[in-house]
Amino acid sequence: MLFSWIQGDNWKSPTDSQWWTVRDDYGFFHVYAFTMTLGVIFAIAISAIKLYRRGISLTELWIGAAIIVPVSLLGASFFGKLNAEGIGMNANGAGFFGLFAFWEGGMAIHGGVYAGAFVGLIVFYFLGRRTKVSLWVYSDCIIPNILVGQGIGRWGNFFNHEVIGGPVAQWHGKDTDALNWLPYFIKRNMVWEYKGANDSLNGVDLVKGQEYLMSPIFLYESISLIAAWAIITFIIPNIGKWFGKKPWKLHPDKYDIKYPKYKIWRNEVFANHNNKEIEKYKSEINNINDKNYIVKKWKQGKLLSDCNNPEKYMLVRTGVQAGAYFFAWNLVRFILELGRPDDHLFLMYRKELSLVIIGLSMAAGLIVALLAQFVIPYLFRTTGFIYEQEYFYLEDNNKTKNKDKLVISKIEKNKIKEEKIKEKLNKKLGKK
Repeated sequence: MLFSWIQGDNWKSPTDSQWWTVRDDYGFFHVYAFTMTLGVIFAIAISAIKLYRRGISLTELWIGAAIIVPVSLLGASFFGKLNAEGIGMNANGAGFFGLFAFWEGGMAIHGGVYAGAFVGLIVFYFLGRRTKVSLWVYSDCIIPNILVGQGIGRWGNFFNHEVIGGPVAQWHGKDTDALNWLPYFIKRNMVWEYKGANDSLNGVDLVKGQEYLMSPIFLYESISLIAAWAIITFIIPNIGKWFGKKPWKLHPDKYDIKYPKYKIWRNEVFANHNNKEIEKYKSEINNINDKNYIVKKWKQGKLLSDCNNPEKYMLVRTGVQAGAYFFAWNLVRFILELGRPDDHLFLMYRKELSLVIIGLSMAAGLIVALLAQFVIPYLFRTTGFIYEQEYFYLEDNNKTKNKDKLVISKIEKNKIKEEKIKEKLNKKLGKK
């Protein structure tokens, strides 16, 4: 249900200090900073594992992380502080440059993800051109793991007593019946005291000075994001393997049933160039002469895809997981945004606009996933690159000819130099 409410000065820490047993820092140890750092480390570590399992160099990951992480922090800080105290009033009166002070409180994950994703796409596009690894491969191996980092980071919000939803019941200590499934140490730290005028919110009557149990949105989001990561990482990539053809059934004489399945898939599908129809591609590619550029590209891409997958295995294309990330994350955020206070939204005090942008981001993620599966493989792929398969490599005849010409020209230049040297020597000898 969509309802608007302001946390602001209406809700304060409980007068009875016994309820809050966690705090944001313990001396020099700042919990929020720790959980953020831990989330980043986990996200990068999982990305490294995924790339390593695919045999892709990790150097580009370290380069990308060194650029993207700072940009993400700046983006999160900017959107987290913008209009934080009301429209036109930034957090702590921060000016334009103060909006980027990520070491101070006030961070918005949407700003961090959008800024990091934008820069990351540019960085890995150029890195991928050098390594012959598709941008979509990097996206699939890296972007979904942000969900793990976000899920871990939400526990920093718990210690900060942030990311709460509306009241669910008046607080009566252990006698409070609401949210009984929650561990008590979480429940007691979800208690807030109402300081506003008598009112009603979320079906709960509000009385000034009374304590209320608030909805633990941080927990819902943490669990949902990690569950979404598990689905994107372990279910989506394996759909084709579960429901499509099996290499060991097509070639029972070739594979022992005891042989590890993941090795069979790798040998048979990912990099088995012996079974790929390279000669067929060479002979047919030049016969596609459609005048319509898009139709021509589609047919060429279809031929390239079919020749790299002659057995017609059901493959989940690269880019689907990245698109699924934006869909799943924004779906979770959209649902939870409905109950968050207006002064803690993605766009502060603009709930409708905030929901529209999140909804559009969710739709964009779904569109990207569909395009990555059904369109992009036939329009924007080339030989010699790594996608969900390692596409076969073809030597460019023009490049070969150019190399030969270059070698010949160098030989000719050397001969000319040698002749000039001989002429000079002959002249000197003649003078003597």
